[in-house]
Amino acid sequence: MGARGITPPLIRRDCPSALRQAGLLLAVSLLAASTLWFVRGERLPLRADPTVYELEVPVPLVEPARALALYDEGDRLFVDTRPGAVDEIVPGSFVIRAASFEDDLWITGEYIDPEDPVLLYGSGDLASVVLVADLLLERGFEDVMILRGGLNAWRTAGGPTAEPLREAGEAP
Repeated sequence: MGARGITPPLIRRDCPSALRQAGLLLAVSLLAASTLWFVRGERLPLRADPTVYELEVPVPLVEPARALALYDEGDRLFVDTRPGAVDEIVPGSFVIRAASFEDDLWITGEYIDPEDPVLLYGSGDLASVVLVADLLLERGFEDVMILRGGLNAWRTAGGPTAEPLREAGEAP
């Protein structure tokens, strides 16, 4: 029989049929999956919307009116957690960002101690502020709060804002 007799002729004839069946099954599966994708109900948004998702916040959230009272009483150190350059801040606030946390904490270390009560604010996105809160808690800070709604809510509630102080030679 030689080399040709090793593979039975029955398997060689059924191989294209099996490939056709596998291809057909794959096509039907893709069609069914895409149909279900378009027909199914409301989808969750791709952006983390706090009305849809519940974010676990390790510290209390403070309403803007309460934050204003704490600011007026002078009971809290305000910390800006917004990434990048900003054009306005809560007057007297410090900057501690998640991306540069170690450096920012070292720079403000002369002014902020773990015993100090701190109120964090951002741009309204809780996820980035919560990250800074977690990092502060890991460093021994115990009295940390987050301003609900960020700087926009602060401004809407009548909170004062100011231009940030610039280093000598730093562009505005």
